[in-house]
Amino acid sequence: MEKIEDLNKKSYDSQLKIYKALRQILITKSLNDITVTDICEECNCSRSTFYRNFDNVIDILEIFFDYFYDRYLRKRVNEENQLLFFLKYWTRHRDLVHLLKTQAPMVLYTVVSKYTDPSWTDFHKKLKLDLFEIIIPSWSVTKTQTPEEMERYLKEIFTEKAIDILLN
Repeated sequence: MEKIEDLNKKSYDSQLKIYKALRQILITKSLNDITVTDICEECNCSRSTFYRNFDNVIDILEIFFDYFYDRYLRKRVNEENQLLFFLKYWTRHRDLVHLLKTQAPMVLYTVVSKYTDPSWTDFHKKLKLDLFEIIIPSWSVTKTQTPEEMERYLKEIFTEKAIDILLN
């Protein structure tokens, strides 16, 4: 499937509509119970539109998470405080990360691994993923701390090396 930023306006609009429909259905149904028909009915699109944009239901989440992760990496380049930027950025998408951790963990692993330095060992990749999965989904459950509060908290409990692994 094409990356979101490479799509024309019509394809982008279709993908976004399908993604939003899936997110709406996830309020009442488990990911494993959702069918392509459910999504097509929710967003009023045809099966051919769905399959022109995605291979399956999980593919929706992988493509969108990949898009958000790629955008995060591109935007963070100009940020001085990398940890605070990480937290502010993922505040907007923490429910998606929580959903992926609980219902589609392989999507998290696939996308995070894709953007991890290939010279890293599997241990380092797993550590990065574990930190990501601990911080963002746990925070999405409480939703009480601001990014600034989370930054102070993380700096108290994690070493600089652990934070570097998370951010690189």
